[in-house]
Amino acid sequence: MVKFGGAKKVMINPESKKIYRKFCDEEKFFPRYVDLFHFAAAIGIRLGKRKELGERVEEFVNVYSIDQEDVFETLLKELHPEADGVKRLKLLEEYAEAGIRILKERYDRDKKIDIEEIIRELESHKDVLSV
Repeated sequence: MVKFGGAKKVMINPESKKIYRKFCDEEKFFPRYVDLFHFAAAIGIRLGKRKELGERVEEFVNVYSIDQEDVFETLLKELHPEADGVKRLKLLEEYAEAGIRILKERYDRDKKIDIEEIIRELESHKDVLSV
């Protein structure tokens, strides 16, 4: 199966890349950038929130590494049946961008990221930004 219309790279906002470094390299909340990307995308998708990457973007990871099992590809086909593969990748990037910004706001507020707490909130339909 050709993933995301044959796109090769996932793009990211340079400011968000700093957040990935902070949460993975410094704080060690996530072992790998791709794990954080998955969590951020899941938050964005669950809450139905997307954020454009902006004009300045840079390569983040290759497409295959973020969706080896075709979970996001399949989910986005269901959520956005009108979108072609390239558009679905853009949507995934936007969901992940929204999710990483939500996590950053949460971290700035609480000075921590409690993954289990966030999952419980998402399961109960609460917005993870609620105080």
